[in-house]
Amino acid sequence: MSTTAFLIMSFSSLFAVIDPLGVIPFFSGLTSHMDKGQKRKVLIKALIVSFGVLAIFTFFGAQILEVFGITIDAFRIAGGVIFFGIGLDMLQSRPRRWRTGISSAYATDQQTRADAPQEKDLNEDDDPSITPLGLPMIAGPGSITTVMVLTPQAPAHQGEPLVLATVLAILLLTGAILMGADAVLARLGRTGLKIIEKLMGLLVTVIAVQLVIDGLVPVIRGMIS
Repeated sequence: MSTTAFLIMSFSSLFAVIDPLGVIPFFSGLTSHMDKGQKRKVLIKALIVSFGVLAIFTFFGAQILEVFGITIDAFRIAGGVIFFGIGLDMLQSRPRRWRTGISSAYATDQQTRADAPQEKDLNEDDDPSITPLGLPMIAGPGSITTVMVLTPQAPAHQGEPLVLATVLAILLLTGAILMGADAVLARLGRTGLKIIEKLMGLLVTVIAVQLVIDGLVPVIRGMIS
C-alpha cells in the first residue's frame, strides 16, 4: 500500500469512527449554557485530551498487546467485530453501546436548550471537556481500536507518524465542525444528522469486514502451512 493510499484509508476510517457530525448534538447540548469563549475552552481541552489518549495508543499499542499476549491479527479481527457492531447500530439508528444514538442526542439537545436558564447555576467544575466529550465521544473504543490496527499496516514502518498526523488532521477538522455546531445543527436538523449517521455506518461496516479479512488471512495461511 502506498503512503497516499494509507493516508486516505486512515483519514476515512478515523473520520467515520469519530463521526464529528454525530458529536454535534452532544456538544451543542452540553455547552448550551456557555458563551462562545467557554465553549472554545471546553472544545480545546477535549481535543487535547483526545489527542493525548490516541497518541499513547498509536505509539504504545503494540507493547500493550504484547503485555497481554495478543497478536495484531487477533486485534484486527476483534476490531472488525467491534466496528461491525458500531456500523450496524448507526445504520439501524439504534442507541450505540459506546455512545447514545442521534435521535436521543437530538432530543437531549432540545431539552437542554429548553432548560438553559436553570443550567446557569451549574457549578464551575461541571466541565464536560474530559468526560464525556474527550472520552469516550471523540477518543472512544472505536478510535482507539482504529489507531492500533492502522499503525502496523503503514508502509515503510512509518505507522506512528502517519497515523498521528491523521489523528491531528481529524481532530482539527472536528474542532472546526464543533465550533460551528449550533449553526450545523440548525441547518441539518434531526433528519440530516440521521442521514449522515447512516452513511458513516455503511462506511464503518465495510471497514469492519476488511479488517476481519485482513486478520483471518494470515491465520488461515498459518493453519494451512
